[in-house]
Amino acid sequence: MNNHPAPLTLTSVRKEVWRWGGLIVLIYLMDVAAFPLVPYIHHEGAMLDLEMILRNGGQWFIWLYMLGLGLQFYGGWRVVRMLHAFSRQSLQEAQSLRGTLLGIGIASGAVLLGLYPITALDVAVYVVNARIWTLYGGNPLTTAPEAFPNDPYVRFAGEYASKTSPYGPVWEMTAQIPARLGVTDIVSGIVAMKIIALLAVVGMAVLIGWYAKQQNAGSAVGGVTALGFFVLNPLVMLEAVGNGHNDILMVAFVTLGLILWQRGRWAWATFALTLAALVKLPALIVLPLFGLAVVMETDSWSERFKRGLGMAAIFLTVFLGLYRLMGPFPEVFTGVMQSFSRRSFSPAYATYVIAREIAPGISPYILSQSRSVLLAVYTLIVLAQLRRKLTLLEAGFAATLAMIYLTNAFRMWYILWLLPFAALNLNSRTYWRSWIFSLTTEFSILSYYVLWRWSLRHWTWGEVTGPLAPYWDYFKIMTPFTVAWQFTLPFLGDLMGWMKDGRKYLQELWV
Repeated sequence: MNNHPAPLTLTSVRKEVWRWGGLIVLIYLMDVAAFPLVPYIHHEGAMLDLEMILRNGGQWFIWLYMLGLGLQFYGGWRVVRMLHAFSRQSLQEAQSLRGTLLGIGIASGAVLLGLYPITALDVAVYVVNARIWTLYGGNPLTTAPEAFPNDPYVRFAGEYASKTSPYGPVWEMTAQIPARLGVTDIVSGIVAMKIIALLAVVGMAVLIGWYAKQQNAGSAVGGVTALGFFVLNPLVMLEAVGNGHNDILMVAFVTLGLILWQRGRWAWATFALTLAALVKLPALIVLPLFGLAVVMETDSWSERFKRGLGMAAIFLTVFLGLYRLMGPFPEVFTGVMQSFSRRSFSPAYATYVIAREIAPGISPYILSQSRSVLLAVYTLIVLAQLRRKLTLLEAGFAATLAMIYLTNAFRMWYILWLLPFAALNLNSRTYWRSWIFSLTTEFSILSYYVLWRWSLRHWTWGEVTGPLAPYWDYFKIMTPFTVAWQFTLPFLGDLMGWMKDGRKYLQELWV
């Protein structure tokens, strides 16, 4: 009896891709029908979120939403696994499926242009800043939205109304383009920002599917598998396009820089990575690792000096030059500096919240020391790269993962930062780290928005006379709970990997 599965065919694989891709798009349509941008964006008063929209008679839909999300993650995993198997069997035929996957990604993004940003209204802040700059001449890097109280959309700035923009000149110039073309209404402005995000998704997808080189050429991971990993990830579509976060433009520039580096174009790669940091500052973590990789590619010290000097000149000229165009120093860096003080839903912040109740005297040190731990981990990564134990893609992934774990603030869309390094070096470790982290992050909306408001805050033990009353507020209860859910599964996946081959890996790394 033959127990070997029948060989895959291009026709059967294409049908399966369309079947799951069609279901994924239909689920996005369902989400948009439940949370349409219009009319909810015109709601007066407090900005809405997923729970606020559902609380009056629509509570049942949250379970349908979660079921749909689960099906999307399952379908994406199933298709990527099948694409990898087919690539191992017939890489050339598998590559012909890239257009199909790109089409599914474009269709998903087009549908999500109509979604109300159900977990964060940052995209509306982009519109407010661009509008104020265009209509009133208020530079977002030096002037907060509250300086223009008569603007009808300032209320959409929310907590950022009193703060200057934490984003870089490249983002603010890009966001200004629709406003300069006359797109200043809040609805059309949000759609315009989402179109920018969709273009970044499509550009990054093309780079991954057609131009990237997988680090392990012998693994049979082709562009089609990496492309499926990217466009079929619900977090990518929901956070990048559905919620319109500008992080997708940052990681698109990072992807471009890494691919240019793969082709030996280190000067242009430096320029692209600098542009990434001028969208959002977290991309800066890549540049020292990139610079190290470039100078290590040659054994000539004179060539190393030339490359190092060239990269420094490109970075400083572009980075400081564009900031100088935006306004006087140091005022243009105010928003960036303010962003370092943010605290939210990170392991460090959850530890701080717990320690504040148990040992308030030491709790402040937790947040300050988390940065020291990050610096120590980053130093180890640099040393491993210097010893040629880590490639640039491996070092970049590890450093970005460390930054996500160890900084004082975390947001759902930060997982996007991992994807350039995972997509260009797709293996079981990078795939599962990114995929499980994406899944736990998207499913965390239950604790972010639903569990506390619909259930826990009404629990008898937490009421005024209850035994837990002194501790019963959202951040004390839900911060540790949400962080535990969001970070524990990815951490356990890593731990299982270390238990399996950690000793061998450490020996290879340091011996």
